Amino acid sequence: ISQQLCSLTFGAEEFLLFGTDEQGKKFLEPIFTGDAVMGFAITEPDAGSDTLAASTTAVKEGNEWVLNGSKVMIGNGTRGTFMLIFALTDPDAARSKRHSIIIVETDREGYKADPMHGKMGLRASDTAAIYLNNVRVPEENLLGTRGNGFHQLMAFFDRSRAYVSAHGVGLAQGALNMAVKHVRERKQFGKPIGSFQGVQFKIADMAVKIELARNIMYKAAWLLDNGKADTNVTAMAKMYAARIAVEVVDEALQLHGGYGYFDDYDIERFYRAAKVLEIYEGAKEIEKMIIGRTIVGR
Repeated sequence: ISQQLCSLTFGAEEFLLFGTDEQGKKFLEPIFTGDAVMGFAITEPDAGSDTLAASTTAVKEGNEWVLNGSKVMIGNGTRGTFMLIFALTDPDAARSKRHSIIIVETDREGYKADPMHGKMGLRASDTAAIYLNNVRVPEENLLGTRGNGFHQLMAFFDRSRAYVSAHGVGLAQGALNMAVKHVRERKQFGKPIGSFQGVQFKIADMAVKIELARNIMYKAAWLLDNGKADTNVTAMAKMYAARIAVEVVDEALQLHGGYGYFDDYDIERFYRAAKVLEIYEGAKEIEKMIIGRTIVGR
């Protein structure tokens, strides 16, 4: 189920925004029936936050695209039936017009994916390194417009970052719920620790932070639902909700005391899972840069 949710969340938007009816029928519909899994391969060893530095190439040869390069930290890399590849197609064009997005079926000759192990959190999610060695796909596997890949990617981030903000709110709320349950049951000095004012102050601060994060997440989602995608609001929602998730989970673990440090308690897993929210789909520094530039001007 988690793999299907990742498919629907991270990548399907590209089809809805830029795909043709034929591409939607061929690639998108099977996801909803559970017959396909997809991923979006953007990050490279030397191209993370700087997506325009991506060097994986897609060269047009006759009626085919030939792809070469590698990607890292790609969701569904070993499980996907097809991937969206952010690739360099026009190296001599302006920097923001050099890349395109190509659909690559993972059973194509030359496609290889190795699982990446040792993640601190999100261990149930497939993360892989992808290698493309003269992978050939038909020209109709171009998604959207040639040379418009970066702008399509930014439109995708305007949506995916809103989803990540929801992830942050949910993680923080779950951590708060665990903390409340624990402080009601855990007794020290002859009474539940939840009866102490200092603990109640911590719970109050956590609840306020979550409610504020939830409201800006709702605003970002409302704008998207009404066709008014706002890059700045989405960046704010993602940055703030991710930060609140990290802060709330940290405080919730603290309230569990030593027990929270052991994997008998779910809060240990939440602690490991929270940090990535400030990294993927745009590191918090990138969100700050977007917000600052929007307000001050470039």
